[in-house]
Amino acid sequence: MKASFTCFGIALMQCFYCLVGVAQSTDGKSRLVQLSGGLNAYAGLYRSGGIAGRNQPNPFGLSGAITVSLPGGITLPFSAVLGNQGTSFRQPFNQFGLSPSYKWATVHAGYRNVTFSPFTLAGHTFLGGGVELNPGLLRIGAVYGRFNKAISSSIADPNIIPSFKRTGYAFKVGYGKSNNYVDLLVLRARDDTNSISGMVSTPEQSIVPAENLVVGLSSRLLLVKHISVEVDAAVSSYTRDMRSSEVAAEGSNFLAKFLGKMITPRLSTQLTQATQAALGYQSKWGSVKLQYKRIDPNFQTMGAYYFQSDIQSYTVAPTLNLLKGKARIAGSYGIQYDNLAKNKNVRTGRTIGSLMVSLNPQPEFGVDISLSNYGLNQKAGIRPLIDTLRIAQNNLSATVNLRYSILGQEMSHVFNATGTHQQLSDLNENTASSTENNNENINIGYFLTHNQSGFGANLMLSYTQSGLPSIDSSMTGNVKFYGPTLGTNYSFFKKKLSTSANFSYLVNQQFGITGKVMTASANAGYQIGKRQSISLSLNYLNSNTGQVSEKFDEVRGSFGYGITF
Repeated sequence: MKASFTCFGIALMQCFYCLVGVAQSTDGKSRLVQLSGGLNAYAGLYRSGGIAGRNQPNPFGLSGAITVSLPGGITLPFSAVLGNQGTSFRQPFNQFGLSPSYKWATVHAGYRNVTFSPFTLAGHTFLGGGVELNPGLLRIGAVYGRFNKAISSSIADPNIIPSFKRTGYAFKVGYGKSNNYVDLLVLRARDDTNSISGMVSTPEQSIVPAENLVVGLSSRLLLVKHISVEVDAAVSSYTRDMRSSEVAAEGSNFLAKFLGKMITPRLSTQLTQATQAALGYQSKWGSVKLQYKRIDPNFQTMGAYYFQSDIQSYTVAPTLNLLKGKARIAGSYGIQYDNLAKNKNVRTGRTIGSLMVSLNPQPEFGVDISLSNYGLNQKAGIRPLIDTLRIAQNNLSATVNLRYSILGQEMSHVFNATGTHQQLSDLNENTASSTENNNENINIGYFLTHNQSGFGANLMLSYTQSGLPSIDSSMTGNVKFYGPTLGTNYSFFKKKLSTSANFSYLVNQQFGITGKVMTASANAGYQIGKRQSISLSLNYLNSNTGQVSEKFDEVRGSFGYGITF
């Protein structure tokens, strides 16, 4: 492992010096290629007592990032990371890709993730290539590649979850600027049924080949001076089993007929839709935004990893600016529910409300108040709902933050106080005794800065109290955490050497037992010239919950070297 790490480090350094050589012409002055980036190496130690080690005893690592800028505005970013992971060597270049750009053109190659719209191609990693062109007001994008790698299970290792090789493409055609445009999008992907063989099928591993076609629209439009519209919509034809029987496309809907010509309809094919839209108004006095979202049950696109489907929501979000910008009020209220197809046993509804008030009467003093309320309620679907199983809860959170500053020529003082209350109320009396809880938290802080020397110090006092539902008569009451945190920082040698230290002591009381957690840390960094630096850090943790079997301490230290260019 260490030999492999050393070889990698030497290779990376050789690559770096070669690139530096390429970056200069024969006279050593005129730079044909511009480089930027850095190289970082670290080595550390870890020791523990009372528990099994939670880290490598001697961790080490090496990372580098280089951006090559060629004439004409072409940029090539490269990066690599290597560290000791147990006793195995991890290949740092198992996923490599780049996206060079030139003026209004960008080319994608290798492992990339690209987003065209939320409901079509939305960040799924693929291995392949693509291009995005934005000449003037024209917007063009296209990608093609492998979205999933073929994985076969075997009797030798039945725990491997098999998957078919999945390839696909996506393209968009649009018109407009980045904040005022209309795009039409298409995504097409399918599994290769011949990509795996000798598959061992178990109920847990059973897979079937699928294919997907998505047609979408994405738009951001400024209708008039103060009114804007946002729309993202898509129709997805998803075939869950390509081996199922073919059927004729039904319905007179244009989209159904169009999709039926581009993909083979089968018994397992499902046509679903997703839409989110917003209408906003903004001016000097404030703004208001109306939002709507609907995602059909089982909506899927092979261009994204996960979707929360079967939801419909409405939201209004106003803001108000008062007293010439010294006061601001912002809020939102929304409702959301599922069971759009009315085929679930239970329908779940949610209400979400929030309010934020910010007052800044003077530059030295300010108050922030925030409230949020989240409600959850279930109703009967296709079957009656048993009262003892019905979920009906309300989550309330309130926070007040006060800040005051005294800014002088030599010294600056900042005072801060924050209080938070959180409460879960169960509206179902049958389950309230085992679910209701509340939490209060108070933080008071003082920050001191010497403006000339850069010396800084801070003191934080925190107190947290949680009221948990009773488990039994021996485990009732509140859980409390409280204690101070001290910190300081200072720079030496004309600010080339920066240092900091922190110490905290936290007392915890729960179920009649008192424990403590103590942490201490020290950090130092020294700047060697303009491009090189070294760093040193040391951390200590001592935890004692009050139980003999739960006492332990840990020491972590690291030394790092970095160079930038």
